[in-house]
Amino acid sequence: MSIHPSSLNSMSVTPNNEVNSSITPSACACSGNGNGAPQIVYAIGQLGTDFGTEARRDSFTQAMPPDMSLLEYLNENPYEAQSLIWTLSLDATPIYAIVPVGADASVTFDRLRAYLGDENIERISVPGVISGSVRLMSGQVVPVIIPEVRGMYSWSVPALVQSVMPQMAGTNVSEDSLRSQIEDYLNRIYYDYQNLGTTPQERALNFSATNAFQSSVAIASAAGGQRVLDSISVEKSPICRPDSDCYDVKLSFFDPENNQRSNRVFRFTIDVSHVIPVTIGQVRSWSQS
Repeated sequence: MSIHPSSLNSMSVTPNNEVNSSITPSACACSGNGNGAPQIVYAIGQLGTDFGTEARRDSFTQAMPPDMSLLEYLNENPYEAQSLIWTLSLDATPIYAIVPVGADASVTFDRLRAYLGDENIERISVPGVISGSVRLMSGQVVPVIIPEVRGMYSWSVPALVQSVMPQMAGTNVSEDSLRSQIEDYLNRIYYDYQNLGTTPQERALNFSATNAFQSSVAIASAAGGQRVLDSISVEKSPICRPDSDCYDVKLSFFDPENNQRSNRVFRFTIDVSHVIPVTIGQVRSWSQS
């Protein structure tokens, strides 16, 4: 099936000098679901920050010593993290504002600061529910995610390759070859299948990138058979446990040197009924002409 980006449901807000007070709550936080349930989201992207207003930016500028970076200032003054708008972006375009609330808010802000300070991090995952919208300093209005910190992760391709290489002991797959194929897989999700993570199919696909160890084992196995990634698809599972919403993510690999050779398909099932998706069962594979 084809996966297309969802549309942002934006609404106008009146900015003021307090970033947090510029957040406009939605009427029911259901974003058009029609059943009154909150709109679940599982998004991946790059982490950033925004001041919201010029006044807020100036207040930070005046409070920070001239030779201090924003990250250094936040590390010395952790309470100031809640005065910023934390953004999640795709291709340098903000798609969500991340607004931690509740008992875990301080833990979430600490994690965001850690992510922002790690130059090796390429992407982060942010599960949560959509609640309102906020205006950025550019004037763009983006939906607000109330994040679930238990499902927030960060990763980089080199670290992922290192974690998978022990599984490939005794094979002829080189680390460079494996890294190239994992990068290809992640880039396909990041760019070819770029999405906002709101529909069940999008959440399943994005979780497959976050839970990339499972995907990478399949990729490594295919690489051992001299196959490369052909396509990624997401389908509703024909069988699912009660009170769950299951989707099958299928990775199809082909032999670029022999088009008469059958493709190898790897399938794993993801339950997206909860804010934090989970995998079900084992990875299955078969040949397909």
